[in-house]
Amino acid sequence: MSIHVRQVQEADKPSWLEIFNTYLKFYDAYPNDMDTELLWHRLTSSYPQIQGLVAESNGTVSGIAHFHYQLSTWSDTFYCYLEDIYVTEGERGNGVATALIAKVEELAIKQGCSELYWITKESNTTARKLYDKIAKLSDFVRYEKKLEQ
Repeated sequence: MSIHVRQVQEADKPSWLEIFNTYLKFYDAYPNDMDTELLWHRLTSSYPQIQGLVAESNGTVSGIAHFHYQLSTWSDTFYCYLEDIYVTEGERGNGVATALIAKVEELAIKQGCSELYWITKESNTTARKLYDKIAKLSDFVRYEKKLEQ
């Protein structure tokens, strides 16, 4: 199988949207059109605020990744946060996620990042099998507080 990872492009929108919506449903999240359009704009503007990749398997978009860089308060480098990664169900186990993460890592190194990190649900055992092979499980615990607007 041939896997090609590249920057997301305007022509990818239908495939990206289908995969992104499936990804959100996987995490019991349901998008609204305004937020989805805002993300699409952030991914595809001339100066993207969020970086977006697609993986193509035999010419079909089969995975997506969204990531961004942030300054570190602990060093003079950037960190790279891989915020979203999702592979279509039929392509899981075929190296698509590995290829997406490898491309994010390559771009993060070019950006001068000293760390690449991501989170997933503890129950996401399928993805965690891969993550345990390619990265170290952190002992940090994430807290969330919703903010009123």
